[in-house]
Amino acid sequence: MSTNKRERTIVDDVSAKILDRVINRAGMNNSAIDRASKSAIGYNRVRDIRNALKAPVRLSEFLLICEVCNADPVQTLREIITEARRMELEQQTASTKKPAGERFVVDDEQARVAETLKKLHRGDMDIVALEDEHKFDGDGDEPA
Repeated sequence: MSTNKRERTIVDDVSAKILDRVINRAGMNNSAIDRASKSAIGYNRVRDIRNALKAPVRLSEFLLICEVCNADPVQTLREIITEARRMELEQQTASTKKPAGERFVVDDEQARVAETLKKLHRGDMDIVALEDEHKFDGDGDEPA
C-alpha cells in the first residue's frame, strides 16, 4: 500500500498563513467561505487550509477564496512568494551563522585588552563605576 503523502514546504505554510489573513481581512469565517463558495470549499476544508493541515491549498481553492474575499489573486500570490523567499533566506542565514559562543571568540587575549584600553583612552567607552552617582551612598558597612 503506497501513500501519496509529501512534506509541506515553506510555500505551503506561507500560503495557509496569507489565505487566513485574506479571509480575516474580508471579515469572513470558515462557514462564510463555505456559503459564499456554494460549498465548493466546505467548512472543514477551509479550516484545514487556514491551519495548514492535510493537503496544501489547490489552485482552484486559492482562486475561489480570493474571489469570495474580493482579494486580488495576483497580489496575494506575490505576497506568498515574497514571504516564502524571505523565510527561506532567513533559514539559510540562520543555518550558516555560527553559534553565539563562537562569534565572540578572541584569538589573542592581549589584543583584546589593548583594543579595550585604546577605546577607553579615546573616550569611546567609560568605566561605569567611575560615574555611579550612588557610589558613596550608605554608611560603608554594607557592600556596594
